[in-house]
Amino acid sequence: MSGKSRLRGSPPEPTLVAPTLIAVRLERTRDVLRELMRSVRQAVPIMIGVAGPIFIASLALLAWAGVPPMKAVTLPWPQGAALWCVQSLVAAWPLWALRRRLLPGDWCVQLRCLPLPARALWRADFAVSATVLAPLAALYALSVLVFAVQRPRWWLAVWPASLASLAACWLVSCALGASALAWQRRAPPRRVHAPAQVPTVERSLARRPHPVAAVLWWPWWRGALTPGGSAIAVGLSAALALAGVWIAPLGAGLPGAGWALIVVALLVAVTERMQRAMEAHLERLAPWLAALPTARRWQAIGRLLVCLPMMAAGAVIVAAVLVARPWRTLPLAAFAIGMVATPLALTAVPAREREAHVGLWAVSVGVLTALGSELWN
Repeated sequence: MSGKSRLRGSPPEPTLVAPTLIAVRLERTRDVLRELMRSVRQAVPIMIGVAGPIFIASLALLAWAGVPPMKAVTLPWPQGAALWCVQSLVAAWPLWALRRRLLPGDWCVQLRCLPLPARALWRADFAVSATVLAPLAALYALSVLVFAVQRPRWWLAVWPASLASLAACWLVSCALGASALAWQRRAPPRRVHAPAQVPTVERSLARRPHPVAAVLWWPWWRGALTPGGSAIAVGLSAALALAGVWIAPLGAGLPGAGWALIVVALLVAVTERMQRAMEAHLERLAPWLAALPTARRWQAIGRLLVCLPMMAAGAVIVAAVLVARPWRTLPLAAFAIGMVATPLALTAVPAREREAHVGLWAVSVGVLTALGSELWN
């Protein structure tokens, strides 16, 4: 029987649905990227005006984006494999950070209801991941072009293997990003709830949490704030892992300024996102908090909680430098002070004051990058 005689009410073929799914997912991805670009366009003039010279010098590091995967083939395999894996994980992090925007909750429900094969869903996830990481591919191409022009000896000796390593690193990053999207659209686990018991007054009072924990701590872990506590923990762990590669040193292919920029920018980004979430959270609770006897202390306690991740990471990094490598006293002391002063300065300026906040963010990242590049030079 020909295709024309197929019943009108029958479901479409998966081969016809899959290209449509990829097109719809890519359109959603373009909308998310356009929204991000609008925010970047608002921040770029401020950063150029406030800290132009610092960031012009930092932009020269873009040519080093592809160095770790290419340099990994020249190192002993434990160091080379660690450097290559770290680069792949860091490159895939934007997909994890944007997974809820790229796949909202209602989209996940609709995708689970549609009669789509798993292969079509994975192809769409990989297409979205490759689209988001296309600028990274452009940076990798820029790195190859710069090294092809400069022609360093180590690169000329291993350039076929280095190019293959670079391409494989980008593909693995895309696969990891697709895995993050697949994890986002997974079916929610079914939880079996025990029969509800009528709580007594004594039991309710015994289980009552402390007001500070209830207002400022547990919302991070119960999905009330974005980013949540798990996302903050992942970002902090990633920053410490990158700092470990930098200090070890396993990342010999990237200059110290490059590692300092990556680590510091990640920590400042985590602090800035936490500040925005905390300020919005306290603003929603303002009428209720005003009735408590400690109404004036909530802002200070919330500010301290926002500062803690970057301060703790700074303490770990400084301790690792003291133990693992020869260090210079003045840059290390200034770097330690900067890791404490930066979150305090960021949280002192409300996030709604966009221009002042972005300018302070730019100056903080630039100064800490310069200090970090001089720790053991």
